[in-house]
Amino acid sequence: MDIRWLNTKFDYEYVRQNFPEEIWRVKYQALLDDRMQWLMVGKLNQKADGVDIANQKKIVTSKREDGSEEYYQYKYKEDPNCKLNRLGFSTTEVLSVLE
Repeated sequence: MDIRWLNTKFDYEYVRQNFPEEIWRVKYQALLDDRMQWLMVGKLNQKADGVDIANQKKIVTSKREDGSEEYYQYKYKEDPNCKLNRLGFSTTEVLSVLE
């Protein structure tokens, strides 16, 4: 089994039961590490309408072809499409495996 490609919850559990801990622990940790992302929550009319809080919210400026700027509000939060969720794991479940 090539453990570079773990595509199901069963794959993760199989690797955990049949491979050394130093191999599967990295894979489980990656599920947690990749779940949080900067996600756009909306377009702003002007930069002053946004909120910029370190490690929580940020404003991203995008240049248009005509030289004008657009502003977008981003928030650091759990990505609903992250691999952890797609495979059917919960954060608590993965944390308990890693303890």
